[in-house]
Amino acid sequence: MGQREKSPYRNLVRKTAAVTGLAAITIPFGITQNPPAPVPPYSICSRNVNVLSLLPSPAGDPPNQKEDGDVQYLNALIDSTEANLLQEVPPASSLGQLQQVHLLGKLFMFDKSLSPAKNIACVTCHAPYAGFTGGTNIFNATTVAQPAGTAITNAVPPEPNVRFGPRKPPSYAYNSFAPILHFNATQADFYGGNFWDMRATGNHLANATAEEAQGPPLNPVEMGNIDEACVVWKVAEGGYSSLVVSLYGAPLSAIKWPSNVASVCAMPGPAPANNPYPVDLSTTDRGIVTGAYNQIVLAVASYEASSEVNSFSSKFDAYLAGNAQLTPAEQNGYELFNGKAHCNQCHVSGTAINSTNLAPANVAPLFTDFTSANIGIPRNLAEPYYCESKPDQVGYTANPMGLNFYDLGVGAMLSSSANDPDILQWKYLAPLFNGKFKVPSLRNVDMRPRADFTKAYMHNGYLKSLKEVVHFYNTSQSLPRCAQGSRGEKVSCWPAPETSANVTTLIGSLGLTSEEEDDIVAFLQTLTDGYVTSPSLTGLEKKKPTTNQ
Repeated sequence: MGQREKSPYRNLVRKTAAVTGLAAITIPFGITQNPPAPVPPYSICSRNVNVLSLLPSPAGDPPNQKEDGDVQYLNALIDSTEANLLQEVPPASSLGQLQQVHLLGKLFMFDKSLSPAKNIACVTCHAPYAGFTGGTNIFNATTVAQPAGTAITNAVPPEPNVRFGPRKPPSYAYNSFAPILHFNATQADFYGGNFWDMRATGNHLANATAEEAQGPPLNPVEMGNIDEACVVWKVAEGGYSSLVVSLYGAPLSAIKWPSNVASVCAMPGPAPANNPYPVDLSTTDRGIVTGAYNQIVLAVASYEASSEVNSFSSKFDAYLAGNAQLTPAEQNGYELFNGKAHCNQCHVSGTAINSTNLAPANVAPLFTDFTSANIGIPRNLAEPYYCESKPDQVGYTANPMGLNFYDLGVGAMLSSSANDPDILQWKYLAPLFNGKFKVPSLRNVDMRPRADFTKAYMHNGYLKSLKEVVHFYNTSQSLPRCAQGSRGEKVSCWPAPETSANVTTLIGSLGLTSEEEDDIVAFLQTLTDGYVTSPSLTGLEKKKPTTNQ
């Protein structure tokens, strides 16, 4: 087996950190989430943020004294968690099969060695303490997309010096409930799939979450592996290959890896157009690689479907079970959510607010209808992706269109020539879905590690607080238009939608007062997992939720 790099924090005294929605995770003693660094003012492409200067130094270099505190905290959490999980591998045979599958999926999610530079894991962009999305305050507030694993070494300041994608990391909590993408002719709408544009259809592995997990390790603007064989090779060389072998019988040790596999897999993707499989393998070995990769991502999907990720442990769940009462503001927000604000038209709340037959917590609503919508969000020109228009050091250009790029969401996915026949059958529907993005679950929408932590909302992170979100839903079609960066933006005016076609008319002119907006925010905050029920509301002293009769 290859030697896994040791974390610099591994030998430090550890303490237990309770991470909402997960089992207890240990992090190194003394590593804390620092107060947020000052957020720079709006800048196109976030050119005023030197991203590379905020990240850890490459292996072998002196430590970066200016490394962002949240980045340091998250990396310590990832390293410590992976080290602890690896200790569970030798005795894993004593576990049940489902527990072993979950262990494999979680090991994969926290494994930084899978990226070419061994610097990012899946959890790097899906921090548990932030609702399984961006876990770094300054990036949420500026770049929105999280820095990929590949530095742009030929960047000329102030252009982006790290690869970025065009969207905010979607939360993977509660995504496992998404059905296989299908078109409902009666409703004239698509349901299911994962990713913001629904491109992880589930048609190939019969699991949309597993197909979503296939993407980031190979995406050039995320982990950036040049070949799926590189991912399997790293697993085969790492500390949990025995799980893959014992669970699926994958003959990883029989694969004849080429002598240059290490150098090939150290190169960031994408693969050259004339050589889509740079790791030179026999047909038989390539089949083993593909099968193993599919089994691993199915294990990731199983872990993401577990109660460790989808705990249904919010105050709202306690309310449904009769173990908590909503405050007057939360109750009013709940009623507005289901009524005047039209939120439950897409973020289905499931339970009628005036019903005495409330659902038990284990069948609680998911706050999504698994469709897509264009709510009129403007472009977020602070994303570095708009300035990634020149070839980087390996000749890759992330965004050849530069500032002329417009994200058409589901419409672009449907019209892409790269799609398979299962999608191309719907290509004619693409114009009807331009500008639409998946309706996410609202569970954990306000989960954050501290009160002053900035979260980014919508597919491009244009909105930065739940108050901004609700105000946008309330006024985006009734207030005047203004340019991005204008005085009064997001308060008394809004930039035009990125895509003017297919904008819903359900929202945008709701007539809510500021106080009503605040009450909806208060209700949304009850959807954060990890609520601790008061002892006075348990056992024989349960109280039924307050209802309006």
